[in-house]
Amino acid sequence: MTDLNKRNKQEWIESATILRAEPFEIAGALFDCKADDLLSRAEVAQRLDAYLRPTKEAPAAVPVKPQVKKVKEDAQNDNSAG
Repeated sequence: MTDLNKRNKQEWIESATILRAEPFEIAGALFDCKADDLLSRAEVAQRLDAYLRPTKEAPAAVPVKPQVKKVKEDAQNDNSAG
């Protein structure tokens, strides 16, 4: 009975307005699905959300160097002489 609520990839693309999306957005969200895969509305909505709002991850291979302010060595900060 749950298969009645599922659609294949092309049917979801054609009915993109159900999810308030454009057909190209649905196609992008389902790019890795086979044409004959049956997907529920919840599955498509989850994939669409992930497609439209990807998580930002920093690349692990790039080390972050701290910014260090250089101090002028010729300036004297000794105020004890008076």
